[in-house]
Amino acid sequence: MRLLLLALIATTLAVAQDGPPPGRAPLKVRAAQGDPEAQFTLAKNFEAGRGGLTKDYVQAHHWYLLSANQGDPWAQASIGLLYRFGKGVPKDLVQAYMWLSLATSATHGPDSDSLAELRDAAGVHMTKEEIAEATRLASAWKPAPVAHP
Repeated sequence: MRLLLLALIATTLAVAQDGPPPGRAPLKVRAAQGDPEAQFTLAKNFEAGRGGLTKDYVQAHHWYLLSANQGDPWAQASIGLLYRFGKGVPKDLVQAYMWLSLATSATHGPDSDSLAELRDAAGVHMTKEEIAEATRLASAWKPAPVAHP
């Protein structure tokens, strides 16, 4: 009986650790409700195949885009890298440069410097015209309003 009780307690604790804290909606619910932090985390989970999710770059792109369009610089950088390497989307250096430029502009100090290096690494493989187009797109970009279901 004691062993059964211990097993039940251990199972209950393991299940509780997998879910959100009490009073907080699950990650997918918060993401679907427009929470950019939840969208970013869900995208990372899809990209890495963690949190009980199968690795899925298309889903990662979808959730990063929702967060990036709300101005999250880490989602912008992540979507830029998906475009840079063609993960879940066709390889597109103009889009990569644009998103990495937005992320660079929205951060400061060492973070901004690191993101600028990533942006510039994409730029090495681009024409002057492509860089100009990416820069124009970044300048014209505006955050999207949060869409709630």
